[in-house]
Amino acid sequence: MNKIIFVVLFLGSPLLSKANPYVEVKNSIPFIGKYSQSTSTNVRLGYEFNNNMYIEGGLMNHGKSYEAGYKFIKGKWTFKGKLEGAGSHQSEKFRSKLETEIRYTFGD
Repeated sequence: MNKIIFVVLFLGSPLLSKANPYVEVKNSIPFIGKYSQSTSTNVRLGYEFNNNMYIEGGLMNHGKSYEAGYKFIKGKWTFKGKLEGAGSHQSEKFRSKLETEIRYTFGD
């Protein structure tokens, strides 16, 4: 998984001079039925590029996490996607997911 993060950072490195750095804190509380599960808090540093792409990574409660994605708006169409991963010191597996969203907006 570290190889994937290195490749994404390496490919994006020529664009870092045009990047807008940011820090983000995310807190998630998943609910199953009536009861909430354990919370997760991530602190990530990131860059948002002028071409609507971003990359971020950082620490979470018990491990590390990363995310890279894009968002483009073309008329009434919006295209979003991201690759997100998280690894915990409490588990041996590094979880990742790929999300894609295509939205058409009616009206003005």
